Amino acid sequence: MKKFIKIVTLSALCTSALFGFDPKVLSERSNTGYKYEGKLEYKIPDVNTIPDNQFGELVKYGKELIVHTSKYIGPEVEDPKMRFAGNNLQCQTCHLDAGTKAYSAPFIGTTAAFPQYRPREDTIGTLAERINGCMQRSMNGYPLPQDSKEMKAMEAYMFWLSQGIPVGGATALEGRGLAKIDRKMIKKQAANPEKGKVVYEQQCASCHGINGEGIKNEGRANGYIYPPLWGEDSYNKGAGMYRVLKAADFIKSNMPLGATKENPILTDEEAYNVAAYMNMDSHYRPEKINRKNDFPDEVVKAPDVYREGIETKEHQVGPFGKIIK
Repeated sequence: MKKFIKIVTLSALCTSALFGFDPKVLSERSNTGYKYEGKLEYKIPDVNTIPDNQFGELVKYGKELIVHTSKYIGPEVEDPKMRFAGNNLQCQTCHLDAGTKAYSAPFIGTTAAFPQYRPREDTIGTLAERINGCMQRSMNGYPLPQDSKEMKAMEAYMFWLSQGIPVGGATALEGRGLAKIDRKMIKKQAANPEKGKVVYEQQCASCHGINGEGIKNEGRANGYIYPPLWGEDSYNKGAGMYRVLKAADFIKSNMPLGATKENPILTDEEAYNVAAYMNMDSHYRPEKINRKNDFPDEVVKAPDVYREGIETKEHQVGPFGKIIK
């Protein structure tokens, strides 16, 4: 039996190496047949341009949901039927400044980017499905009904933020998504959680707590001043922030508060190490149901997806040179 297990394990590792993440294949599958050739300006719309009508009211509610998610659909709201989020984070915990800060996965141009190929599900996904992905992962909760006022409001707010961005042109907009840390470094070097702990204690603990617990606002359904980074009330293991490269990319251009892509506070290596420390197995966080079904096609599976017992330790902390083609 032990010999059989070893053979199966070796076979799985060889298969993983043979079918490692191939960015060229992902690019081919993401191709919509249109390439925007012009130059786009990253521009945050003036809130004073929100019209005073039914559409405008929906946009305003959508922004409220992004900024004060826990107040309306969090686990502590009075109406049990409105408890869609499973933690007390806000959408803007990750999508900073109500989804407008460049390089923090902003919503500027989001509407123009859907429908799109989603490697995590290996299918073409809609914007509503993408929002519900966050609801079930980063918010550790449940999907919003697609015909609900809350879903329509979030979509309306993202539409308002995306006006002027041509359909299919969002990928040409500088500032969308996240700015990547040094990919040559991560291919050769594993992240070091012990060094990350030092960075955390020096740069992060004053806001997020020595035990990653965050600082909560007073009152019921009122969220956090600074969010928890692990524990019961944090994102679950299916969230993008649980992946070390995704987390490091976000941290480098946005953390500690005040950092930007142009004026970072941490080095690439420090962001890499602290992302690994934050997501250590010893730091409890909720599991995502059916996470084993994520990324069914190995060739487009993100290299930093780590599922204990399925992926090797390299998928969690690197180095990623043998995983990325």
